[in-house]
Amino acid sequence: AVVNLDNSVVDLETLQALYENRAQSDELEKIEKHSKASKEKENAKSLDKPEQFLYELSLIPNFSERVFCILFQSTFSESICSIRRKLELLQKLCEVGVMQVLGLVLAFGNYMNGGNRTRGQADGFGLDILPKLKDVKSSDNSRSLLSYIVSYYLRNFDEDAGKEQCIFPLPDPQDLFQASQMKFEDFQKDLRKMKKDLRVCETEAAKVYQLSLEEHLQPFKDSMEKF
Repeated sequence: AVVNLDNSVVDLETLQALYENRAQSDELEKIEKHSKASKEKENAKSLDKPEQFLYELSLIPNFSERVFCILFQSTFSESICSIRRKLELLQKLCEVGVMQVLGLVLAFGNYMNGGNRTRGQADGFGLDILPKLKDVKSSDNSRSLLSYIVSYYLRNFDEDAGKEQCIFPLPDPQDLFQASQMKFEDFQKDLRKMKKDLRVCETEAAKVYQLSLEEHLQPFKDSMEKF
């Protein structure tokens, strides 16, 4: 199944478990030493089932290298798609009404600070001021800056305001929450790991090409080169 890439016989989950529990070089050395010594003695104790199983696994041509490549190939697309979905969500949120609303906040802030050369010509603002918009009141105390920005947006930007087809101009709160949890450091970390594993995969695949018998090269070689 490993040599023929047949997941119907040994599924990927089982393959992962086999790979994680394979005999390490020092363990395999002891098993092979015992096995060799047993053949030379008449009443020697045979290997227990776990050790026998590990020994037989090691007889599969380039088991470790093959399985690493198979497992990495199986998760690569899913990992890339997961990162892409998050980034596309983030991009979508940046492109919808958020920019217009934040633009209005900046414009009104600059207008209100118009007499101040430094504060009245700001290129941006800290997001921590957003909760304070409701606390800035008009001179007669009848409305807040927040309500004024909302009404201005509805009058000047939302063509469907008051109609049945009118939609909420800001993103879905759940999407906003998901985006707020994203960290570019995490994306970079995940991509660095994938890049590293991809290089290891190339190295391991090259070992299989070099060390395998001709009869054990396919379909592994074609599958990996295509990947």
